Amino acid sequence: MATVLFVAFAVLLILNMPVSFALAVASVMALLYGGLPLALVVQKMTAAMDSFVLLAVPFFLLAGHLMARSGIARDIIDFADALVGWMRGGLAHANIGAGMLMGGMTGSAVAEASSTGGALIPPMLKKGYGAPFTAAVTAAASTISVVIPPSIPMIVFAVVTGVSVGDLFIAGIVPGILMTVALMVTAWLIAVRQGYQRGPRPTLATIARATRASVWGLLMPVVIIGSIRYGIATPTEASVVAVVYGMVVGRYVYRTIAWRDLPGIILDSAVTTGIVMLMIAAASVYGLIVTREQIPQAAAQLILELTNNPQLVLLLILCVYLVAGMLLDLAANIIILVPVLWPLVKRLDIDPVQFGVVTVIGLAIGLITPPVGACLFVTCGIAKTDLLRGSKAAAPFILALIVVVLLIIAVPGIATWLPYSAKAMQ
Repeated sequence: MATVLFVAFAVLLILNMPVSFALAVASVMALLYGGLPLALVVQKMTAAMDSFVLLAVPFFLLAGHLMARSGIARDIIDFADALVGWMRGGLAHANIGAGMLMGGMTGSAVAEASSTGGALIPPMLKKGYGAPFTAAVTAAASTISVVIPPSIPMIVFAVVTGVSVGDLFIAGIVPGILMTVALMVTAWLIAVRQGYQRGPRPTLATIARATRASVWGLLMPVVIIGSIRYGIATPTEASVVAVVYGMVVGRYVYRTIAWRDLPGIILDSAVTTGIVMLMIAAASVYGLIVTREQIPQAAAQLILELTNNPQLVLLLILCVYLVAGMLLDLAANIIILVPVLWPLVKRLDIDPVQFGVVTVIGLAIGLITPPVGACLFVTCGIAKTDLLRGSKAAAPFILALIVVVLLIIAVPGIATWLPYSAKAMQ
C-alpha cells in the first residue's frame, strides 16, 4: 500500500494535479489496492475537519482580508519606512519591517508578499534598486508573516500534533523578530556593496505622524495575543475578535469598506479557506495509510540508527524540510511530514513548541526557493524579472533564515522562553 501511495502521489504531482486532489486520489488508489473500504475516505475526511481549532483558519483569513482592504497596509508600510528607511538601502529595510508588522494582519506569506509587493516594489524599482533584489527581499520578508502571530501554518501544525495554538503563537514572536533582524542585516550588506541609497532621516514629528496613522493596524496583533495570553479568549475566539476588529476599523475608522464590499471579501476568504481545508481533509486519509503501514516508526528507527542527539535530529529534520519546501506548499508539507516525524520528536523529548517553530520556519524557506517558491514567484511577477535571477538574489536571504533556524535548534529558549514564561506568570 505504501508503495502505491507514494508512487501515485508523485506521478500526480508531476502531472500538475493540485496537491489536495493528488493526496486524495493517491489515498483512494492505495485503499483500493489494499482492499480497504472506501467508506474510510469519507469518514476520515469528515472527522479531520470536525475541529474547533480549525475554525480559526477562516476567521483569521477573513480578518486579514478586511485589514488589507481597509488601507491599513499602506500606513504600516509608511510606519516601517519612518523607522528604518533612513538606513542604507532604506526601502529594503522598510519592506522587511512591513513584512514583520503585516504578519500580525494576514497570517499568510503569499497574501503578505502580494500586498506589500504591490505597494513597495514599484517605488523600489523607481529608486534604482535592482529588480531581482527587490523581488527577493520582498519574498524573504513575507516569510516572517507565517511566524509572527496569527499564523495559519501554526494552526495547521497544532491540529496535526495537538500542541497549544496559543503557545505556538506566542513562541513565534521572538523568532519572528530574529528573522527580521537577520534579513535586515543581509539587506544592509547587499545595499552597501551595491551602493543603494538611504532615505531621509526622519524627524520625531514624522515618526509620531506615522505611528498615529498606523496605530489601528499595530493594535490588531496586540488584541489577538493579549486576548489569548490573559485567558479572555481561545485562539479560535480570538480569530472572531480579529474579524470584528477589522470590520469596525475598515468600516467606521478608515471608512474604506462599505457593506456592499463584504460579499466579495467573504468570497475571497472562503476560496482560500476551501483550499486549506480540502488539503487537511485529503491529507488525513493519506496520514491514515502512512500510520497503518507504520512508516513513522520506520522513519524514527532509521534516524535513531544515525544519532539520538536531539539537536542533530532536528538538524536532519531541517535538511528534509529544506528539500521538501522546494517541492510542496508549506501547509501540505506540515500535513504530510509532521505526522511521520512526531513520534520521533516525542521519543527524544524534543520540546514540541521548539519543534513547531523549527518546522514552520524551515518549511517557510521553501516559499522563496524554486521550483515552487510561491512568494518568490509572486514578487518576481510584480517586479517583472525572471525566476532564475530572483532565485539567485534570494540566496543570501535564504542563508540568513537558515542561520536563524540553526540558532533556534542550538538554543531552544529562543522559541520556548516567552510562551512558558507567560504560563508561569498566570
